[in-house]
Amino acid sequence: MSLLKCISLSNGALVAPPRESVICLGNFDGVHLAHQALLKKALEIRQKHFPRASCAVLCFSSLSSDHLLASPPAHLSTLEQKRRLFAEMGMEYLFLAEFDQLRSLTPEDFILRILQEQCHCVAAVCGFNYRFGKNGSGNADTLRQLLGAPVTVLDEILADGSCVSSTKIRNLLAIGKVDVAAKLLTRPYSFEAEVVHGKSLGRAIGVPTLNQFFPPKVLIPCHGVYITDCEVDCDVYRGVSNVGVHPTVDDAACVNCETHLLDVSQDLYGKLVKVSFLSYLRPECRFDSIEALQKQLQTDIEAARSYQKEAL
Repeated sequence: MSLLKCISLSNGALVAPPRESVICLGNFDGVHLAHQALLKKALEIRQKHFPRASCAVLCFSSLSSDHLLASPPAHLSTLEQKRRLFAEMGMEYLFLAEFDQLRSLTPEDFILRILQEQCHCVAAVCGFNYRFGKNGSGNADTLRQLLGAPVTVLDEILADGSCVSSTKIRNLLAIGKVDVAAKLLTRPYSFEAEVVHGKSLGRAIGVPTLNQFFPPKVLIPCHGVYITDCEVDCDVYRGVSNVGVHPTVDDAACVNCETHLLDVSQDLYGKLVKVSFLSYLRPECRFDSIEALQKQLQTDIEAARSYQKEAL
């Protein structure tokens, strides 16, 4: 994994920018298969044609849809998750821009002031649907015409006959198909959050749980019960996670994620835990009694214990 250097285009560089960069352009929400194809192409171009250049990504600190849409979609990844994924893919620099900083630039100004003067771009890679400049007036053809450097435009990436996109992955997660989404992400969908105190209702019925709230703007998958893997302090434990409001025991609860870890009894309050969704078990539902809930939870636990994770 490379050491990713982050450069803010609005607050000034705390580290020196690369002398030359092969740069990937896009929103990169989720850093899914299609995004990974862009990153791999940049590495290939650098190796073949620009061995002295660094591989870099230019994206916004928040998604462009957050600024352009009245009801923007939830995010598949936080900025910190993106940074880790970029580093794992071999990127060396991340140029972070604020959308409001760039939204009024013409395509010509974006290329001159951002790509050339600040990023020192010697080659660019983007997707077929990439737009830039004021009102999205620039596209891949504009980039080719104005950059004065090689531009590689990747066609859509297909999986099972359909285009891989962040929208498709969001739609899959919204109906609980976390296993299919994982194939497009090349990893299980996950979130990270601190374990907080709840009402200890799980402990009261003999199934203690970790209580977490989803970070702001992060996509909440379909309400229901999932088999999960939970990482804390570099250790990974199998879990059963309920996403929802727990209607059997607490009508007034807010949406959260409550996870029972198999064969783990340690106190994790205040710890940061990463929850990865492996498989959807069942919808969240109201049970007629606590006893019926306990019986179902034991069935869920046995399903989690026997689950074999597929290689991605």
